[in-house]
Amino acid sequence: MITSWYAEWKAAFLSEFRREGRWNTSAFLLLLCLPLIYTLLLGAAYSANVLNHIPVVVCDHQQTKISRLLISNYHTSDRFTVTKQVATHEEMLAAIENGEAKVGIEIEPQLDRHIKTAVPADVGIYIDASNMVYGSASLVASEEINMNLLVSGSQRILERMTYYPDHALKTAYPAAMSVRILNNPTNGYCNFMLLGLVCNGVQISIFLYAVDFFEKDRKRHWKYKSALITGKMVAMEILSPLAFTVSLWLSHILFAVPLRGAWYEFLLLEMTFVFFFTGLGMVLALAFPSPVLALQEMLLFIMPGMLYSGLSWPNEWLDQLPTLIRMIFPITYLAMPMRDLSLAGRSELLMHSAALFASVGLLLYGISYLLLLKKSRQEVQL
Repeated sequence: MITSWYAEWKAAFLSEFRREGRWNTSAFLLLLCLPLIYTLLLGAAYSANVLNHIPVVVCDHQQTKISRLLISNYHTSDRFTVTKQVATHEEMLAAIENGEAKVGIEIEPQLDRHIKTAVPADVGIYIDASNMVYGSASLVASEEINMNLLVSGSQRILERMTYYPDHALKTAYPAAMSVRILNNPTNGYCNFMLLGLVCNGVQISIFLYAVDFFEKDRKRHWKYKSALITGKMVAMEILSPLAFTVSLWLSHILFAVPLRGAWYEFLLLEMTFVFFFTGLGMVLALAFPSPVLALQEMLLFIMPGMLYSGLSWPNEWLDQLPTLIRMIFPITYLAMPMRDLSLAGRSELLMHSAALFASVGLLLYGISYLLLLKKSRQEVQL
């Protein structure tokens, strides 16, 4: 019995690598190549990391040394580039509306006089926030530049009031506030998003491959259904984690995404996720009469799963209903621990996610076994 069970297990295992004397190109293209392609494409999209050289239109009613200094501070920063200067407020708004610029700076005509007399001066910053990425980046960067100009201007006023330079600076800026960003070295989008998107690419690759898991094995009579299931499962545990690991390595080498966690923690998360997802794919492949229907049901997990996973919006700020909905999407339990391991080097969710994937995966393999038995009985009756 053990010999015949092992023979069937070996046949099921090897069928994921070679079929009818030829290499299994579906496994090669979907399980190995697709996650790597996702990594390269999405990594290239986010490789800029931060948004720089935002186009700026300037409306300078003053045209003096001080106003030109203000404009120069924006233009010489990495974040902004002055692309156009106009004469009126209406022309500035028109330049923003037609897409020539994302930020507008309007300097009042009495800027010099107000600064010298310590009267608050008005400098208008107009930000086109129709694209939230431009809006948030412009807001943060403009606040930094404005603070530097405010301190510098206050220091010069105090120096004219007979303050020594050091004393004037301490009076203008009494609390030296510094910001240190933790767990994201460049504060960039690539570190924040890429690994979660790689996880989604692995999820899609398993989905696409799993829809016809058992279609090509119908010609053979399988006496031991457990041998068929475990043979395919072990093959998947070799192929998919291999692509997953190489994808993480490419993210680190090509796009400088940090991988601060221990290698065995990444591997544990990868393998339990693949274990679970393979079981889910088997259940869906057996539950529906055709691969097309199975694929349609599988695709329902992809887009909502990404939105509810916590990758782009913090889970803590989801309402009660979205919080309940996100619990049914598997990527919820993968993307966040993966990002925590990458950026922080540890994840409090790791063991919970791994245990959940393993336990639910075992349940899914049990369901797959029962569905295979039912299907084989139906075929015998026919």
